[in-house]
Amino acid sequence: MKNLSLILNAVLIIAVAFLFYEVHTLKSAAQPAESVATQKTDSASDVKIMPAVNGPSTLADAKIAYVNTDVFNEKYEYITDMSKDLKGRKDRLESVLQSMTEKIQQDYEAYQQSAQTGIAPAADLKRQEESIEKQKNDIANKQMQLQNLGYELEEKQMQLNESMKKYLVKYNNGRFDYILSYSDMVPTILLTNSKLDITEDVLKGMNEEYKASKAKK
Repeated sequence: MKNLSLILNAVLIIAVAFLFYEVHTLKSAAQPAESVATQKTDSASDVKIMPAVNGPSTLADAKIAYVNTDVFNEKYEYITDMSKDLKGRKDRLESVLQSMTEKIQQDYEAYQQSAQTGIAPAADLKRQEESIEKQKNDIANKQMQLQNLGYELEEKQMQLNESMKKYLVKYNNGRFDYILSYSDMVPTILLTNSKLDITEDVLKGMNEEYKASKAKK
């Protein structure tokens, strides 16, 4: 699900930015302030040597892990069940809408023919008009139900984001300074070390929690 991957990436990127700010602030507070060196010039090559910058270098001490959101979206059972449910309901609604559209088109053509020939009594034409109007309303209701599936998907995605954030806080428990997201579809990280991949651990834990919640229902 591309939307899920995009949203998960956005959530994790925001979390990383917050963690970076917190870690950098704490480390800066613990270290004495250093005077900023002035720029130096190499007389031989006339190349300016920039002063050392205190900041991003603290990342060398950071503990980093990442979650592969492509794998997560494929193997997290909640997403599998949600996708199956929503797709099934969407397919059924679209099938009903197609049948209703074909029916109203046939009825409208029959009504036009009756009206043009002038043979049908006015009462029959009136009933046909009322039937067509009712079918229009029924089609509009089905289209609204189809649209509501989109809103339901957005709500479930927000619930998924919140569930993942809560689990990662519990899973992390201070072990990592940063938990990043990685995706081949949205490559915000260009190179990873598989030793830092905690996807399977996160999947295992979240799937166990999801199964337990389903068993309670």
